[in-house]
Amino acid sequence: MQTPKKRSREIPTKNIERIARDASNNAIMNAFNCGISITRMQGDDIVKVYPDGTTEFIKRLENSSVKPEKRRYRI
Repeated sequence: MQTPKKRSREIPTKNIERIARDASNNAIMNAFNCGISITRMQGDDIVKVYPDGTTEFIKRLENSSVKPEKRRYRI
């Protein structure tokens, strides 16, 4: 008797991106509906956004997008 093969459940990257974006948007809306502020990145700045739409600057991140140096390997 052969054992049944397990089916691969790979989810395409675009679906994962959409699901993550939708979950993030839902979390933001739930926080605002409860009167809770959120903290997020806005460009290179970290800001707190309140349910009424006002923003409060917290901190600027220097070098927020750092590209690692190329590594060379010799064989």
